[in-house]
Amino acid sequence: MSITKVLSGAALGTIISISSLSSAHAAVIHKDDTTAKVETKQQASITVAKAKKVALTKCKGAVQTAQMKKVNGAYVYVVNVLGEDGKQHTINVNCDSGKVVKHETHKQAFITKTKAHKIALNKCKGAVQSTELKKEGSVYIYVVKVLGEDGKAHTIKVNCDNGKVVKHETHKQAFITKAKAHSIALNKCKGAVKSSELKKENGVYIYIVNVLGEDGKAHTIKVNCDNGKVIKQETVKTKAAIAKTKAHKIALNKCKGSVKSSTLTKENGKFVYVVKITAQNHTEQTVKVNAENGSICK
Repeated sequence: MSITKVLSGAALGTIISISSLSSAHAAVIHKDDTTAKVETKQQASITVAKAKKVALTKCKGAVQTAQMKKVNGAYVYVVNVLGEDGKQHTINVNCDSGKVVKHETHKQAFITKTKAHKIALNKCKGAVQSTELKKEGSVYIYVVKVLGEDGKAHTIKVNCDNGKVVKHETHKQAFITKAKAHSIALNKCKGAVKSSELKKENGVYIYIVNVLGEDGKAHTIKVNCDNGKVIKQETVKTKAAIAKTKAHKIALNKCKGSVKSSTLTKENGKFVYVVKITAQNHTEQTVKVNAENGSICK
């Protein structure tokens, strides 16, 4: 009976000891967990979202992956970026300070932003408004927004791998067309359009229309894309061609009579005055005069 009590007492002591040991061990484990949490917090003073932003300030493009790693004793976010230069970039961002500690550039693997613009503008003539490199599904694409010469807004998606257009959306009429801009410019300056370009100046989209005027001078007329207003007109002082009156004299030397009408236009890469004359025999004759040198065109 006494032996049983002794054993029972010993067993109880053992249980208490084990229980105490387990509690102490649990306390240690709990302490270790807390330390780990604190340590992790110190290692990642900045978030992964912040690290991505930091990386993209060093290299414009699209983040492919971002992972925390320990490198040379320090914790960093290793951010892989597909750059707008068409290259792969690996950027290490310190988890504590948020500073870039390493930036490696790898070989050309994709098309560049510039190339994507060319591809988009081949599909739709106009001016690029914005571009974004992003992932859609499992494919990286350039989303290029273009203000078209047709006066509409276009969204063109270009595959980064092969440069193929994967989607082209046309939105509603929002601006004046190129043809309308030409008409507005020629109302300001009679002549023939030499060239025109749609571009952004001082935050405004405009058509820059270069006109060879009937006064023999070169004119640059800037037309607002939104409202069609002429915002600037410049005239080059030096003569660029013969004047309309001079072309009439040359034509009448070739064919006696009276000028019925004349038009300055471009034919076969040359600017010519097409002069229609009512001849002395009452027939209508057409004489073409080279606008640059005054010669008769055959």
